[in-house]
Amino acid sequence: MSDEWKRELPTYLQHYLSLVSERDIVSGLQNSKKELLKVLATTTGEKGNYRYAKGKWTVNELLQHIIDTERIFQYRALCIARGEKQSLPGFDQDEYAKNVDVSNRTLEDVLSEFVVVRNSSIYLFKSLNNAQLNAVGLANGMKITPKAYGFLCTGHLRHHVNVLVKKYF
Repeated sequence: MSDEWKRELPTYLQHYLSLVSERDIVSGLQNSKKELLKVLATTTGEKGNYRYAKGKWTVNELLQHIIDTERIFQYRALCIARGEKQSLPGFDQDEYAKNVDVSNRTLEDVLSEFVVVRNSSIYLFKSLNNAQLNAVGLANGMKITPKAYGFLCTGHLRHHVNVLVKKYF
C-alpha cells in the first residue's frame, strides 16, 4: 500500500499496514483469516495454553488479544463512518490482557469466536461506501479513517500470525 494517508499514522500502526499487500479491505480481511486458520489447522487443543516463555501470552490469550483489538477497531470504524465527532478513547492492551481469563476455554472455542468477529468485520467493511471509508475521525488522540482500521485489522492479525509461527510453532 502506498496511500498517502498511512504516513500520518504512528510508526507502530505503519508496521501493521506494511504487512498488507491487498488494495481491497475485504480481500485482506478474508485472506488474513485464512492465513491464521491454516497456521492453526494442525494444532491440537492443548496448544491453547502453551506460552513460549514466562510472562508471555498463551496461544489462547494471544487470540483473545486479536479478538479484543478487532472489536475495538470495528467500533472505531463504525463510529467514524457514522459521523461521530467525539474523540474515541484508546486502550491499554496489557490491562485488557490482565482482565481476561481464557484458561477454561479451548483453543477451538477461542478460534471460533475469532471467526465470528472477523466475519463481522468483513460485513461491516462491505457495508461502508467510499465516503464512509474515508471519513476522518479522532481516536486515541489521532486523526484516522475507517479505511485505515479495515487495513489495520488485516495487518494486526498478520503481525500476530508471524509471532505464532516464529515463537509458538
